[in-house]
Order: sequence, then structure tokens, then C-alpha cells
Amino acid sequence: MHNNQPNESQKLILAEKATRFGHNIIDTIGFYFIVFLHAMVLDEWLGIIPEGGSDWFVFYFFFLYVMYHAFFEHFFGKTPGKFITKTKVVKNDGSKPSFMNILGRNTARLIPFDPLSFLFSDRGWHDQISNTYVIVDKKKE
Repeated sequence: MHNNQPNESQKLILAEKATRFGHNIIDTIGFYFIVFLHAMVLDEWLGIIPEGGSDWFVFYFFFLYVMYHAFFEHFFGKTPGKFITKTKVVKNDGSKPSFMNILGRNTARLIPFDPLSFLFSDRGWHDQISNTYVIVDKKKE
């Protein structure tokens, strides 16, 4: 039987919803800072953002959003917000997710109403689709 829950022998502790909300706020602030820097460079230094914006910037924004999370989660197992809240992303056996798991996880964040999926489950759609978990970055004693 396929078990979708974290392996009990690993003694993983799922992050609480309030903690996940907190690291989401921190990561949103960090992400918008990155977007601001990119927009400043693209506009001021390269002059390639036309007056009034552009449709391509919307796609670039979504690309940056996915890559911001994917970069940190792939290389560190956690985003800056997860560093602060002492949580990390793992597969159900407690191991590090593959890059494809991470990429799928963060692309799934673009699903409309993904944040609302936490109202009905301890794991959001982006967790369920990629079969990943956000856990407390500390084993039980």
C-alpha cells in the first residue's frame, strides 16, 4: 500500500498553518524586493520596460515567482521565510525533494486559490501535487 504520509520512523513534525502563513508573508516581501530590483534594472539600466508596462512582464513576474521559491528550496531545502520560521521542504520519507518535485511544487503555487486550499487541509494543493511536506526543521527528541 502506498503511504502518502511522512514516514513515522523519521519523526517528522508538520509545520503549523500559522507558521506557514508567517513564512509565506516573509517570502512574499522577499519576492517583491527581488521583483523591484529586477524592474529597476530592466527599466533604469536597460530601458526595456515600455511606458505603461508590458504583457511580457506578467509572464516574467510568474517566472520569477516560481524560480524564487525553486532556487531556495532546491539548493537549501527552504526559502528565506522558512529559514526564519525553522521549517523546510521534504518528501514523505524525509529526504530532499528532486528538482522536478520542487519545480512542480512551485509551479502549482500559480493555481488560482491555492492559498485557500489550506482551509480544508493541513497541506496545500502545491504540497499535495508534488507529494512534498513542510516540516519543522528539527527532529523530535
